[in-house]
Amino acid sequence: MKEERLKKLESIIKRVISNSILERLTNLEEVFWIITITSLKISTDLSYIDVFVSCIKWDKSLTKSLAWEAYKIQKDMMKKISIRKIPKIRFRYDEGWQISWKIIKTINNLDIK
Repeated sequence: MKEERLKKLESIIKRVISNSILERLTNLEEVFWIITITSLKISTDLSYIDVFVSCIKWDKSLTKSLAWEAYKIQKDMMKKISIRKIPKIRFRYDEGWQISWKIIKTINNLDIK
């Protein structure tokens, strides 16, 4: 699949997955606070999609919690997107956001005159 079509598909899938997470997993917000999809990576043959997620309360168990619901999220994608092959969803924790947050907190705590 061409790169520009993959980018469009990533955008659509990101919207569908985020809506599905909001609808299905409201109980996770109590544990992880705000859940964010930071990026997506679709394989060129559409066999899988890596969904990079992060949350305010740093916890790697977020991906395990989301993996339990991956099949239901894939079913939602089947209903809302018509493509020849629905990719398998794999959730990955994006630690880059957390590192950026720590750097910002450290800079804000510096006592510079």
